[in-house]
Amino acid sequence: MHVLIFMMKSSNRSQPLPIDTMGLFQSGFGTPAIFTEQFPTFIRKTLKHSFPSITGRNRFLSAIIYLSILTAAGCKDPDELGLSVLPATDLLGTEYSDTASVVAFTVKEDSLRTDELSVQLIGGYIDPYFGKSNSECYSEVLLQGTPSFSSLQVSDSLVLKLFYKGYYGDTNTLQTINVYRMTESMTADSIYYSNKTFTTEVDPLGTLTYYPMPNTPVVIDSDTVAPQLRIPISMILADSLVALNGSATYQSNEAWREYFKGIKIAINEPTAVGQGCVNAFDLFNAKMTLYYRDTSDLPQSYSWVLTGAKSNHFTHDYTGFPVGLQLQDSSYADTLTCLQGMAGLKTKFYLPYLEHLKDSGNVVVNRAQLKVTLQANSTTPYAAPTSLLIVAIDADGTTTSFPADYYEPTGFFGGTISDRTYTFNLTRHANRILSGAQGNYGYYLVVTGSSIQASRAILGSGKNADYPIKLELYYTRISQ
Repeated sequence: MHVLIFMMKSSNRSQPLPIDTMGLFQSGFGTPAIFTEQFPTFIRKTLKHSFPSITGRNRFLSAIIYLSILTAAGCKDPDELGLSVLPATDLLGTEYSDTASVVAFTVKEDSLRTDELSVQLIGGYIDPYFGKSNSECYSEVLLQGTPSFSSLQVSDSLVLKLFYKGYYGDTNTLQTINVYRMTESMTADSIYYSNKTFTTEVDPLGTLTYYPMPNTPVVIDSDTVAPQLRIPISMILADSLVALNGSATYQSNEAWREYFKGIKIAINEPTAVGQGCVNAFDLFNAKMTLYYRDTSDLPQSYSWVLTGAKSNHFTHDYTGFPVGLQLQDSSYADTLTCLQGMAGLKTKFYLPYLEHLKDSGNVVVNRAQLKVTLQANSTTPYAAPTSLLIVAIDADGTTTSFPADYYEPTGFFGGTISDRTYTFNLTRHANRILSGAQGNYGYYLVVTGSSIQASRAILGSGKNADYPIKLELYYTRISQ
């Protein structure tokens, strides 16, 4: 908080009046003679011009507020002023602009980190605009305590249980999911990215053809359990697991990993445009369960868990689809720009003329908002992301960082959707650019949580006549 101390006269005393940058003051004083006798001439002229209907004591108090704001503008953090000045008033001569050019186009996303995620994506779809997208998952399958099958009479089944956490796409598309045994190891302390694959056996351990039912509880015997996918696994593997009873393989997970390195879970890709679905699964609670009967013919079970290392592998094929043509030729459908999760696509954009605001003198940005709008009728059946994120490109052109506004209290930065539009507050960032504290090298607009989101969006670019991406600015010119 910046505090100015002024002396002002009343009929019988002089005492200090503390004024802060929010214009707060202590009342109880008479009309100040300082306004007519001691106040700087340029301030009196400015006030007469800016506050023609305010006189006497009120004009003096307005002057103090005015000086406080000017003082704040000269502090070390020039981006602070805009956060406390409302653009609805023109007391400071606030100007508005939404015509600054925004250059935006679609580019491919880099690979993203996919280990240690809250959910894993499995499935695929063929979008009429974006083309083919697919996600498969790799995971360790670990011991949960030492198994003992000493009383085993007969094994009944081996089942992989995956619990739904969501979906994206058409659940009416029939899908076939396959489980493969990995021949390459994973490690929990390694970092894996979305372009990483692991070798597996050719033939699957298990296969299931199904309609995704992510919101439908499953009835097992007389019990109703959470929505899940239950994939039958080969009884050959089941019998081999039983045959290891009492061996060193079951004495530790280190020994177990040498025998069973993990599984790959993938679907057969859809074949028709408009078909397909990507399911989100909670693999931390997934299990591979062996069901068997003991010598008394009582049902028993033992479960392995998927709590170890895991990662996703994403692929996209845009060939022959509108997005693919955009990527080949930036002038194709250049009124639109696209985003896609699963390390698919992002929008790169520039604010090339932002610095020109100060061509005719210093300015302070009171509010800067970037608004991006979805193309009409572009979200069926593939819904748009609920939120987007902006990152600023650094001077080296490869690394990125968050705008300063990102670190404000939760909700200030924005990026959530409302009435088809995503709005971002970039006030601090804009002021930092104008003050020279921040470079302006371009930006990426991305799907929030792209590693666990399959959603995509078609947005208006800067050239869109109806719904362009635009930067709205409220700013005040500061005289030298």
